[in-house]
Amino acid sequence: MQQSKSKSQLTKKFFKYLIPSVTAMWFFSIYTMVDGIFVGKGVGPIALAAVNLSMPYINGVFAISLLLSVGASTLITFYFGKNEKEKSNEIFTLNIILISIIGIVLTGLSLVFIKKIAYFLGATTETLPYVVDYLKIIILFSSFFMVAYSLEVLVKADGFPIYSIIFVTLAAITNIVLDYILVIRFNYGIKGAAFATGASQFISCMAFLFHFIFGKSNLKFIKPKFDFSIMKKLFTIGIPEALTELSAGFTTFVFNFAISKHIGTYGLAAFGVIMYLNNLVLMTMVGINQGMQPLISYYNGEGNHKNIENLLTLALKTSLAFSVLFFGISQGFTKQLVSLFINPSNKQAFLLAIKGLKIFSFGFLICGFNIILSGYFTALKETTKGTIISTLRGYILITLTLLILPNIWGNIGIWISSLVCEVLTLAIAFTIYIRFQSDLKDIPLYK
Repeated sequence: MQQSKSKSQLTKKFFKYLIPSVTAMWFFSIYTMVDGIFVGKGVGPIALAAVNLSMPYINGVFAISLLLSVGASTLITFYFGKNEKEKSNEIFTLNIILISIIGIVLTGLSLVFIKKIAYFLGATTETLPYVVDYLKIIILFSSFFMVAYSLEVLVKADGFPIYSIIFVTLAAITNIVLDYILVIRFNYGIKGAAFATGASQFISCMAFLFHFIFGKSNLKFIKPKFDFSIMKKLFTIGIPEALTELSAGFTTFVFNFAISKHIGTYGLAAFGVIMYLNNLVLMTMVGINQGMQPLISYYNGEGNHKNIENLLTLALKTSLAFSVLFFGISQGFTKQLVSLFINPSNKQAFLLAIKGLKIFSFGFLICGFNIILSGYFTALKETTKGTIISTLRGYILITLTLLILPNIWGNIGIWISSLVCEVLTLAIAFTIYIRFQSDLKDIPLYK
């Protein structure tokens, strides 16, 4: 009876963190999806292709932020579990300082090399002006992107997960309203969409900072201590999650390369639609992951092995439920989803997107398991295992499948590459997990 009650309490605690995490990730996805909808409808498929080409840069910005933020969240909640609040404040302060410095340096370098970045991302003569116009404004706001994303992760570690929903919702509403005003009403096109996204991140950043400076937060800014051993941990612990986030950008990059080679510009526009939906799925899984991780890190500090395994089971079941939901919607409402971004009158891009989404969405059924297992190892500070899973899924296997399959099955090989990659990764991830469990008899779980 006591065991059942304890499990029920753990489930409630998990969903207390899960709901704000997933909701926040949905709104982060909405930022870019709304841009895609307004650009696709208000400007056209070529501009939509340009936004798609710019996405790897945005994913890279978020990945850098997540690299430090997940490490900070893991360590902060670990020391909370040990009742060492001062240490948690040191890590919190150091994390924000490092992210701010990196953001400023990245902004300066990106503006200097903006055309080279655009060409590297795959811009052509046709799409270059749109890519540069969009990126130029996004780059100016990149520091706010990074700090806001970090604080959204840390506000949950701080014990105020509901604030992540409130502040991210505020930013999302700002983005939607400004997109309508700037893109549709004032016809500022792709520049208006970029400014709307940047302004929404600025507002989100200010709201989170207000909470930590003037609110009732447990985490507070203190005089920084530049402890290089802590800095090293901040960068290393978050590697698997940063690789997961960056993998969305890398995947877009390699898909854009394959599509440019085998299909062309309208294929890029079609893939832009698929990537917006894929990003929503991935962010949902990242949200489940982020809901699970602070609790696992806390119980790691406490030494409660049983709760950790129960949390992993809850996360995997939740991931499966969302995977089936997204797959069902993608299969049952394909035309409706594509028409949000591309007018049916743009027949070539419209039909390509429908065909691609029907096949690509099979990968939705599996990707969550790989992301959750990677996050599980990260929360336990088993960074190497998490990194292996993230690297295989987001880089090595997707590159190999995109190099091989299109040459065998043509265009269908492009769309099926994601599914093949996820299946291969899951087989390896599950093998790593089984071996890890069997080794627990001889190797301590918590180091």
